[in-house]
Amino acid sequence: MRVLTCLYHEHNLWIVALAALMCLVGCLASMKLFQRTFIESGTVRLQWCFLSAFTAGSAIWATHFIAMLGYRPGVPVTLDGTLTVLSALIAVGGIALGLMVAWTRNRFISVFTGGGIIGLSIAAMHYVGMFAYRADGIVRWLPEYVIASLILTVGFSALTIDRLRKTGDGKNILLPAGSFAAAIVVLHFTGMAAFTVTPLPGVQAGADSDAFLALAAAVAMVALFIIGAGLSTHLLERRTKSKSDERLRHIALHDALTEVANRRAFTEALRIECGKLDKFGRPFALLMIDLDSFKPINDTLGHPAGDIVLQKVAWRLRHAVRRGDMVARIGGDEFAVIAYGLNSEDEAAALAARIVEILGRPYIMQGQVAEIGASVGVSLAPDHGCDPETLVQYTDIALYTAKRADERGYRLFELTMQEATQRRRLLEVDLRRACMREDFQIAYQPVIDSATGAFTGAEALLRWTCPKRGNVQPSEFIPVAEELGLISRIGAMVLKKACIDAASWPGHLDLAVNISPVQLLDPRLPQTVFQALEDSGFPAARLELEITETALLGNDEIVMRTLTELRDFGIRISLDDFGTGYSSLSYLHRFPINRIKIDKSFVQQLPADAGSASIVRAIAQLGQSLQMKITAEGIETDEQMAFIAEHGCDDVQGFLISRPIDADKIIGLFQRETSKAAA
Repeated sequence: MRVLTCLYHEHNLWIVALAALMCLVGCLASMKLFQRTFIESGTVRLQWCFLSAFTAGSAIWATHFIAMLGYRPGVPVTLDGTLTVLSALIAVGGIALGLMVAWTRNRFISVFTGGGIIGLSIAAMHYVGMFAYRADGIVRWLPEYVIASLILTVGFSALTIDRLRKTGDGKNILLPAGSFAAAIVVLHFTGMAAFTVTPLPGVQAGADSDAFLALAAAVAMVALFIIGAGLSTHLLERRTKSKSDERLRHIALHDALTEVANRRAFTEALRIECGKLDKFGRPFALLMIDLDSFKPINDTLGHPAGDIVLQKVAWRLRHAVRRGDMVARIGGDEFAVIAYGLNSEDEAAALAARIVEILGRPYIMQGQVAEIGASVGVSLAPDHGCDPETLVQYTDIALYTAKRADERGYRLFELTMQEATQRRRLLEVDLRRACMREDFQIAYQPVIDSATGAFTGAEALLRWTCPKRGNVQPSEFIPVAEELGLISRIGAMVLKKACIDAASWPGHLDLAVNISPVQLLDPRLPQTVFQALEDSGFPAARLELEITETALLGNDEIVMRTLTELRDFGIRISLDDFGTGYSSLSYLHRFPINRIKIDKSFVQQLPADAGSASIVRAIAQLGQSLQMKITAEGIETDEQMAFIAEHGCDDVQGFLISRPIDADKIIGLFQRETSKAAA
């Protein structure tokens, strides 16, 4: 009752209301700043500690000072300036010390020691301020109220720290702010209840209420400026940090070059969308896009031009998809699209076709024109799967199928594709095992002189009999070996074994060995050939390496350097399957080619097909003009043999002469001819 009586009868309620407003604003601002001291670390925490202590101390001191100005003791009053300033410093310093102690992880020390220091600093500020309050009367202190004020302010301060630890960086600061305000208010008015003044006889003049009201308003204004500055600093820093966080989040979730979503963002979005399927059932389509013929742009125009193309591709993709769809770059030249709400194969096919068409248009940059294509794989959720791993796997299978098709474009996933992919993977496993075991065979197809019918040599042909699959065609497993990077190892094995076998042939017979385009780009190829010749003792002049026109496309300098090195060693080069590829005459002029082999697709149409006959005659005449040997392969009938011989082809091979046979049989074939010639 004494506290309420003192508040109601001995205070100017207008000034008390101003002090209450000051306390409320100050406590809310202080709690926001206190939160920052708990979540920061290092020197930044010290800086926020100083700002928090200065702002909170100013708010507490202003609340106390304004409320003191509202006290009406009924006697003349003066203020001691030194003690008044000292009380403010006590508030700031005590709160700073309490906050530093409250940082500790130990809850007991943080709450009771840190909170206790803050509560005692509030009490010390109050009572030092009271000593600065000089009333011309008999002053008496009631010890029970002093003790009660100390206990209450320490308790509420400890509760404030405890609430702040649990709130963390949360937005709910009402409870800690309320307990902090209670610590200030209870301390002040309980302490004021402990303070009594008895006027001296003959001294009746009281304090000037109007002057005190004006002074209280001035103090409140200054304090509000201080609190506002502290709170503004917090808000400005928070906004700056928020913008920085947004920028960092954007960087973390977007591709730096194209500004579309990156793999991380794509993976998270796909996971979230798959998680919604059970609850909301919203279907969507997943598209994987791989650029075709992009590598030559980097090789010919440079990586900066390639970057520009990728940026243009991303821009086109954003405009090709529907509003709201997600476009992401998930690899070097790989993109992905999540088409939300797309629930039919026709709609998915239409979107994929639009992407293929738009990305296939020419790209103009830096005065150059680049043309690339795009292959697209598509899967639908939930029709093809409901989890990210399955959808990505099926979409990759569809994309792989699209890239391997003769006419590249888009493919929607089908179960048959999965079966084909599974067969392909099993083939890869078997091929790797065969490569480790060198489980390959070599067959030899004889070559004869078209004029005399005498053997001139044989071509080595790679064969593979898989224990599970039986005989596997070279057209099936050689492309796989090239993609897996096994072809150089297989080619070296074939070359070495063929040279060893051919070393036992009669000295006038040559050996022809096919070289893959991948092998031709391997800088180790010349050394591999030289080593095979050295190990077998087979003369370099009797070895002929067969290459295709495809091997001559691109990387001209590497191919020219390799072929020149082989030619200088005495090895001959033949151009196989001539007429089926690009058939540029510049190849015959630029590269060290000794022989042209006419592809069997032309020979097998002879002599009935006029077009094939014209092509064969033209190639034969071209070889004669360039002083190159001409070989026709695929001879199966006497009519084909007669036509080839008539038009000047030097050598022939085909089923009419002999099917491919193993090393033992071809030695026997050669030995029988040698015996006949000797007889």
